[in-house]
Amino acid sequence: MGKRLRILDIGGCDSLLPLTFARAGHSVTVYDFRPYPERHPNLTVIQGDFLENKLPPCSFDAVVMISTIEHIGLGGYGAPVHPDADLEAMRELRRILADGGKVILSVPFNERERVIPQFERWYTVERLQRLFEGWFVLDVEFWIAERKLLGRWVKWRPATMLEAACAYETCDIQGVACFVLSTRSLAWWQR
Repeated sequence: MGKRLRILDIGGCDSLLPLTFARAGHSVTVYDFRPYPERHPNLTVIQGDFLENKLPPCSFDAVVMISTIEHIGLGGYGAPVHPDADLEAMRELRRILADGGKVILSVPFNERERVIPQFERWYTVERLQRLFEGWFVLDVEFWIAERKLLGRWVKWRPATMLEAACAYETCDIQGVACFVLSTRSLAWWQR
């Protein structure tokens, strides 16, 4: 087995990723407004507002935010409304990540920024540039939805940035951008 990582999953209460990482031997913390139902000796759950966290500096090697940052600060899930809370969350990630730490995140991607009150924000290239200020983008992928089941997109396919940005306007489907970020630039062999 490789290095035992300290992983923070923000907004992961509906995901099995934290449990999967814990079972693989990593030390995992789930931070969410909602309770996380799974239990494991390598798993810690913190229920609350991440923007009010008391986590020590440099305490994680990686942060996972799958379909999460777009909800921060918009009042959904019992959270307070806080303008530009997504930008504040990214600054907070820099504080809690170890040097060279990585962030894996996904966001709804569109050619026009949109905020759906009490729910989510759609990101444009310009908003992502603000969100990632001071970060190094190690990798990016774009996807578009193909099929819905019970109101949720369940099947996706790879797309270009332009296809993802225009998906909603042209086909009424969601485009998504997925990123791997780091607190510092890494040589290709360190990625």
